[in-house]
Amino acid sequence: MNPLIGMAMLLLPECPYFYEFFPDPVDVPDNEGEYIMIKWESAPVPWDSIYLQMDDNRAFAVHVPPDSFFTELLLHRAAPAACPVKTGLLCRLLTGTALPNSRATVWSLRAGNCRDTVYLPVPRAGEIIRRFESEKDSVSVTLDSLISYYGEIPLYISEFAPCPEEGIPEWFEITNRTVMAFPLNGISDCKAKSPLKTSDSIRGKSSVLITKDSTDLRAFLQTAEIPVYQVSIATLKNLADTLRLCSNSLKLDSVMWGKQVKRPVKCPGTESVTPGFVPRLSGNQTKILQISERVLERSKKNSMLRIRMNSESKLELRLIDRNGTGIFKKNFDAQFGNSWIEIPEWRRCQNGPCFIRLQGEGVDETAAFVVRP
Repeated sequence: MNPLIGMAMLLLPECPYFYEFFPDPVDVPDNEGEYIMIKWESAPVPWDSIYLQMDDNRAFAVHVPPDSFFTELLLHRAAPAACPVKTGLLCRLLTGTALPNSRATVWSLRAGNCRDTVYLPVPRAGEIIRRFESEKDSVSVTLDSLISYYGEIPLYISEFAPCPEEGIPEWFEITNRTVMAFPLNGISDCKAKSPLKTSDSIRGKSSVLITKDSTDLRAFLQTAEIPVYQVSIATLKNLADTLRLCSNSLKLDSVMWGKQVKRPVKCPGTESVTPGFVPRLSGNQTKILQISERVLERSKKNSMLRIRMNSESKLELRLIDRNGTGIFKKNFDAQFGNSWIEIPEWRRCQNGPCFIRLQGEGVDETAAFVVRP
């Protein structure tokens, strides 16, 4: 029996999840024997329909009475003739797209705020593909499982450098928003012919850097504290491009930049756009926020971050660590104007990328810098 590799929410009892697939029966034709089994742990449920989708095909819905005490859903090609008599089982006809026999597929479901996605490997004739189980007949977290929080994709692109300074290779940072470790095997930019091959995982609430030249990037960072992994990522275009993040064939996240999406990238430089940190850019043509240094070194006592705010408005400044954690906040009056202001709190940042965010009336800008040991 093949295990079903899945990406599920950190399961709540009422959340449905893919449990079993039978894509290629041998005793009967496929259109009579195929089925999908979906389970959940408790009833009644707060949702009334489960929406299913295979790959990029159109999603279809299966109605589940919300006040019922069903905890299993069997979608069978021969329903109702093939439906077993079983307490708690809802049996429905599996219609629409057939389960492919000769290729792998990705299936996803949603029900209310619940989400589940599974990678279905190429099936073998007569073989059932089932999700890992524990002795207590519940979904278990395994090293092969791709786990996300309730309704959220676990990994996202938190930083990228399409046009770094000379001598620094292109890189992007991925962050695990959950508390669960996430396997890095199969990570790529969705274009690499050879995705990352490793038994390592990205720890919960932490980040790693992806680059096509880990040696040069480590030499630039001068620290082993920042995990760096090498993948043959495609060269990023400086002025406008799209960067995607995949785990095997599953698309997790994407980031766009350029004039058309109003996210210009300064080139050359380490400045970048970070989803979640920069929802929009200032409407002004002149950049409000300026920083004096792009690289700061802890070993140099005189190393100092200085900023200048080209605005007469009241502004709030925040220092944001590489994990998205706010570590310093200060309000500035209009009197500071164009003078340079020292920010000694930069030393609170971890080694690696750190961010200054400036907000106020009509202003929302972020600048990045790198902290070295």
